[in-house]
Amino acid sequence: MRRFLLLISILCITLLAAPAVRAQNTFPATEGERVRYSVQIDFGKAYLSGIGIMACVDGEVLGSVFNEFGVSALSFSYNPQKDKVKILSIIGKLNKWYIRRVIKKDMKKVIAVLKEGGTTYTNQKYHITYTFKQLEPETPSTGSGQGEKHETTESSI
Repeated sequence: MRRFLLLISILCITLLAAPAVRAQNTFPATEGERVRYSVQIDFGKAYLSGIGIMACVDGEVLGSVFNEFGVSALSFSYNPQKDKVKILSIIGKLNKWYIRRVIKKDMKKVIAVLKEGGTTYTNQKYHITYTFKQLEPETPSTGSGQGEKHETTESSI
């Protein structure tokens, strides 16, 4: 009975500690590190969803959000030394100076939330919700097709 309770306790501690370990890596902090996200940005009556990628390159964090069709909806850079965000490109419907300014300020706050291990930021004034859920890292699988040779045979009829 005692052994059973000990095993259950260890299992519970392991399961509770696992999300905390994953939450620490929600932002690329070291050179060459990449993090992938499932992104959804809700604007009251509309939303934008897709895949987000952030990578640390030359001391800056470069980020991009692509929709389901592969169109880049938002690209930005973040300089951690100056704590500044720069919008590099944005989808046409959002490419207005006043919208760019709001998204720029919000992305700075989203990055702060991601650094703390969070996933969601809500702009209360404009009712915009940014959700960045980290995707599981890709694991190399056997039989990926790279470098393998396949023999084909022709049959005569």
